[in-house]
Amino acid sequence: MANPLVSLKRRDFLRTAAYAGGIAATSHFWWGGDLLAEDTPKGGEKKTGTKISAKCKNVILLFMEGAPSQLDTFDPKPNSKETGSPDKKALETDVPSYTPADTLPFMAKMGKEICLIKSVTSKEGNHSRGQHLMHTGYIPNPTLKFPSLGSIVSHQLGKKDFDLPNFVKLRGGPFGAGYLGVEHNPFVINNPGARIENLDYAGGVDKARMDKRMKLVEEMEKDFAKQRGSEAVEAHKAMYEKARRLMDSPLKQKFYISDEPEEVKKAYGPGKFAESCIIARRLVETGVSCVEVVHGGWDTHDDNFVKTKRLCSEIDQAMAALLADLKKRGLLESTLVVWGGEFGRTPRISATEGRDHWPNNFCYWLAGGGVKGGQVIGETDDRGMTITKDPVTPQDLFWTFATLMGWDTSKEFQAGNRPVWLTDKTAGKPIERVYA
Repeated sequence: MANPLVSLKRRDFLRTAAYAGGIAATSHFWWGGDLLAEDTPKGGEKKTGTKISAKCKNVILLFMEGAPSQLDTFDPKPNSKETGSPDKKALETDVPSYTPADTLPFMAKMGKEICLIKSVTSKEGNHSRGQHLMHTGYIPNPTLKFPSLGSIVSHQLGKKDFDLPNFVKLRGGPFGAGYLGVEHNPFVINNPGARIENLDYAGGVDKARMDKRMKLVEEMEKDFAKQRGSEAVEAHKAMYEKARRLMDSPLKQKFYISDEPEEVKKAYGPGKFAESCIIARRLVETGVSCVEVVHGGWDTHDDNFVKTKRLCSEIDQAMAALLADLKKRGLLESTLVVWGGEFGRTPRISATEGRDHWPNNFCYWLAGGGVKGGQVIGETDDRGMTITKDPVTPQDLFWTFATLMGWDTSKEFQAGNRPVWLTDKTAGKPIERVYA
């Protein structure tokens, strides 16, 4: 009788063996595609410089998907009948020019910790293109996949043998690692706080049995490597090992908040975003290099004032608590926190009481990680229509991130046969006021 394993194709065998233990499904978090695909991305890197020393060791990106209105968050114009909300006020603080909307009372108290930039400007008013630009520092290119901020942080600051992923994304669509390689893709959790599927072994499979199965997989891979080359095999092996390490690690409990004291949960407030912020703090405290927390719903083409009031209430207390918590634990100095979306929203109100897409000027804020807090960069006119001082581009932001974290911006990578760099060499420069 023929051996049934002989008749199995390599792809089918590996899929059956790995999924039986749950490990392939876990690896999907990083790959974002077919784990067993044989066309593993090629590419390498050629070091042409050295890193800059920096204080920042971790990053938390708070990304507001859908594009938050700058006029209803951190650059309100309450005295403008044309652009302002009829009942919105700007809160006075002890930081000059830092006057957030009255829907952000908790963040109004955090002015000394943050550097608010009111004058970010872009030419990308499409959601997908804008999100790509603000995640990568590059305009989209159909022939080249640029790495996202989290993937760059993973590559530059991540620990190779760390049990947890170096880049964790809480909700939202994935922006991958591009030419940096699949090992720097995000570990995406779509329902933060809930039980994560596939982190445990499949039913009837214990550690010893998994060891045997993975040894068999390794033997099969050796035969394939002899025939087709070892590059794809090594990439698959690295992802299997990473997934297995996570499944066996006690640190995976950091993805949950059941053991957090009630007073901490109360400080952050209710809701999924608040839970995600707690998880983000737990992860960077444990050693995860980058956590992106996504909060959606900001595409307010209609009923803008009601929606933004609710949206601000969902993020305000949690963001302020995150900054205070990081500072209390001695983590803020080494953790860069970034807030923003893909662009801003029109100053003029539409016929449906909404605001449309507006890349001309919008807000970002940075805190911790070497950032000089208690300052505001940039100004807009009384209606919020134009930038009157210190325009900042997405490329400027990424050059600033590079400086704060000490990226090697002279290092040349190869995407196929194309030379590429972590930051756009044709545009942008560091915003020295952020950290000087």
